[in-house]
Amino acid sequence: MKSECPIQFHGIDHVVLQVTDVENTLHFYTTVLGLSVERVIEDMGLYQVRCGRNLIDLRVLPKGSTLAEKDQRGVDHVCLHMHGDFDAIVQYLKDNAVPITFGPVELYGATGYGTSVYITDPNGHTLELKADYSQYPLKTTVKGAMAGVSRPAAN
Repeated sequence: MKSECPIQFHGIDHVVLQVTDVENTLHFYTTVLGLSVERVIEDMGLYQVRCGRNLIDLRVLPKGSTLAEKDQRGVDHVCLHMHGDFDAIVQYLKDNAVPITFGPVELYGATGYGTSVYITDPNGHTLELKADYSQYPLKTTVKGAMAGVSRPAAN
C-alpha cells in the first residue's frame, strides 16, 4: 500500500527564463516593469529579479546561443499577479513599445476572475499580467451567468 503524500505546497517560488540579451532583458524587467534585481550570480550568468513574493531568474545563455522557437520552449506563458488601473497600464505599455499580444480581457486564474493582458519580453517569452479583480464589467446572459455559478459536472 502506498503511503500518503506528506508534501504541502505554498505556490511557485520562482521561474527561470533563458535569455540571450541580458542588457535589453534587464532594462525590460527593471526599468519598464519596475522589478528589481535582487541577486546576481556572475559565474552562472544568473540574474534574480524580485516579483512580489517570488523571483524571476534570468539565465543568460552563452554568446552565440539562440532560444528555441516559442512553440518548442515547453512553457506557453508565465502569469504575473499584479494590480493597477488597466487603462493606465495598457497606455504605459504602449508608450514603452511593449508588444501586447492579447487583452485586456477577463480571465480565470488562481485567484478567480480578473483582468489580464498578455505581453512579450525581449526574448519572446509571453507574460500574462493579471489582476485578481475585473476592471471591466463582465457582460453575459442569465444562462451564461448561471453556468458559472457551479463547476461543470464531472464526466
